[in-house]
Amino acid sequence: RRRLEVEAWRDAVLAVTGTLQDTLGGPSLALDRPDNLRRTVYAGVKRRELPDLLRLNDFPDPTTHSPGRMATTTPLQSLFVLNSEFMRRQAMTLAARLRSLPGDDAARVRQGYRWLFARPATDTEVRLGLDYLAAAGADWSEYAQVLLGSNEFLYVD
Repeated sequence: RRRLEVEAWRDAVLAVTGTLQDTLGGPSLALDRPDNLRRTVYAGVKRRELPDLLRLNDFPDPTTHSPGRMATTTPLQSLFVLNSEFMRRQAMTLAARLRSLPGDDAARVRQGYRWLFARPATDTEVRLGLDYLAAAGADWSEYAQVLLGSNEFLYVD
């Protein structure tokens, strides 16, 4: 089991929300710009000012040679998923995409699992998702953020 590198993880987030722009070439954009929905490889990186997303997720120091990446797991990475504006926007987009699907909430939960994890949801996962959505104050964007922040989405077996 290994954790996705930050570039692959960000691209996967954009892909499942349906916002990934797959145009080739062109000018780079700052990674923390809300309108930067291109693959992460096209992001501009300032050597002295790494965006939080890269800094927290083992991006190598761009001022020195780096023969490999460290792989760490820290609470700050989870807090980024819970509190960053990027993740909130993507969760809202995924929630809107799921809500727009025909059918009932169980069908939407099942489709979310197919998009995010490339597998069908178990009956238990569907029930837990429906219970979460039925809880007071819970909404689809919160549920989408939980799925986007899950270990199953972040790690490859």
